[in-house]
Amino acid sequence: MGFERVYITKQGALLAAKTLQGKKIEFDHAEIGSGNLSGNAVDKTSLTTKVLECPIQKVEITEDTQAKVSFIFKNTDAKSAFYFREIGLFAIDPDTKAKVLYAYTNAGTTAEYINNSIAEKIEKHITINVIVDNASNVTITLDSSEIYVTEKDLENALQNAKLYSGKNYGIKRLITDNTLPTWTRIADAEGLTANATKNGTEVANDFDNLYPWSHIRKCNVDAATGQVLAYYGETGFQADGSNGEVMVKIPEFWWKRERLPDEFGNVYEYIYIADYARAGYKKSEEFFVGAYIISTETTEGDTIIAHSRSGAIPKYNTTKANFRNYAKALGEGWQLMDYHYFLLQMLYLVEYAHYNSQSMLGNGIVGFNTAKALIAENNVNRIIVSSVGTGLWVGKTICIGATDAWNSSVAADREITSIEDYNDGQVTGKAIHFNGDPVNIAVNNVIWGSAQKTGENDSLGNASGCLINDSYHSVNYRGIENIFGHMWQHIDGLNIKDYIAYICKDPASYENDKFDAPYEKIGYVNAETTDSYIKKLGLDEKHPEVALPTEIGASSSTGACDNYWCAEGNKIAYVGGGFYGNWSIAGFFAWACYNPSSGTAWGCGARLLKHQ
Repeated sequence: MGFERVYITKQGALLAAKTLQGKKIEFDHAEIGSGNLSGNAVDKTSLTTKVLECPIQKVEITEDTQAKVSFIFKNTDAKSAFYFREIGLFAIDPDTKAKVLYAYTNAGTTAEYINNSIAEKIEKHITINVIVDNASNVTITLDSSEIYVTEKDLENALQNAKLYSGKNYGIKRLITDNTLPTWTRIADAEGLTANATKNGTEVANDFDNLYPWSHIRKCNVDAATGQVLAYYGETGFQADGSNGEVMVKIPEFWWKRERLPDEFGNVYEYIYIADYARAGYKKSEEFFVGAYIISTETTEGDTIIAHSRSGAIPKYNTTKANFRNYAKALGEGWQLMDYHYFLLQMLYLVEYAHYNSQSMLGNGIVGFNTAKALIAENNVNRIIVSSVGTGLWVGKTICIGATDAWNSSVAADREITSIEDYNDGQVTGKAIHFNGDPVNIAVNNVIWGSAQKTGENDSLGNASGCLINDSYHSVNYRGIENIFGHMWQHIDGLNIKDYIAYICKDPASYENDKFDAPYEKIGYVNAETTDSYIKKLGLDEKHPEVALPTEIGASSSTGACDNYWCAEGNKIAYVGGGFYGNWSIAGFFAWACYNPSSGTAWGCGARLLKHQ
């Protein structure tokens, strides 16, 4: 669609002529309409069918005889959907004070259909250049590069905009022949420091007082309405889910990720996070991330519903499709974590300027301990073992398998209540007591640490880090518990076929093993070597936030510092790592892209997400 010609009305021409008398034209407002043009445009005194009235945002004098008049309209301000067919600019007559239709244009049959759904937000920034000479020489033109701008492509409309005072935090890293995990702070991030607690004590972090990090907050969200009921620290906030789902609010911000060569041919990657709209930046709308890994409940009607709450055992051993359905069962707009995870990665990177998230925040739950029963006992709540490693402690959630770990045929999802020395004169060891119904223990039954109850880091609130950094306890990023480690997390809307990723950003269209519209092919090929440390992440200009492994060959202290698994065929993506016994393979940038969509595992879970 397009507005091919803009007409100055007869009333507008008369008003413009008054500028020759030294009188001032004051532009009052703009109007958007849906009506067809009948007759001559110059005779118009009002819109045919007015839909919206828009206040003037700015009048900028660009030359002695030229001004730019700008306004904005949002589809959500309209009472119903409509065709964007008419634009009218109104000015005030300096003599009569009447509001006069100064200029008018109509798109006719090329009008754009505008849906007023809040789930499909549209925001158009319109600029009209006004040149005033005399009554016979007045022109108004619409800059087509600006009139069709939405928030998604706001940078096009802002190329010539005057930037106001805001903050732009950046980092850069040499990606050619460089394996260092560190980034250099630039722009407003230069000289800043970020720390995370490793033992629960308070630490200094400059970003705690800088937007958007300062406004990343844990909260209770009403599942039905999506409204925030209480923030962490406020009266009414409940971590156990009794006052709504426990989520972490990520406020709106603007970001840019790009790669540019310097004069010597060295290529640098740049990531910026800004607190205001900037030319060339993309906007991340406000969204909510589950503070905890998904746990579930089953209703009387046998519907399984996902939750984000403290004190619950995470759901595991189920498929991605099931997790997706559990999230949808919570209510309208609820879903699994998707491409927004890449935005969290950028927030973390700009804050800490270091790929090694385990070094910065803590190891997370990545260790694994087992112990075998030394004696057989019936109808008991204990298991006698030779010794207890670091990974078995009071409060830990455990399972007991017949002969090995990754099995719960003897006991599932129990909690260790006490550990005591044991000696019956023949066997010396440790008695590990657990809750729940008594069980029968046989020699060589195996006790092992499984999916842990959520809420271990509740005392940290919105802070980052951990309470105990021994590879067996949870880690937080800005109130998000176990952002990595503990459970591999599904990323929805991301499918992989023969090492090539396909991305979709419409939650209603998320589907396993789909590789055509609305899924879009990412413009690079993922690394094809499995079980290796990531050296380089890809960048696609159309979807620059999507950063998947393209080169391997680094280590736990170089490159991205995290591990990557892959396989040929149709695959899904997990991120973050789990409790598999090798602490160094996990982290914010660890990827597992080798399972089919039907795959299930003890160490694979999911996280809730909600956004407009």
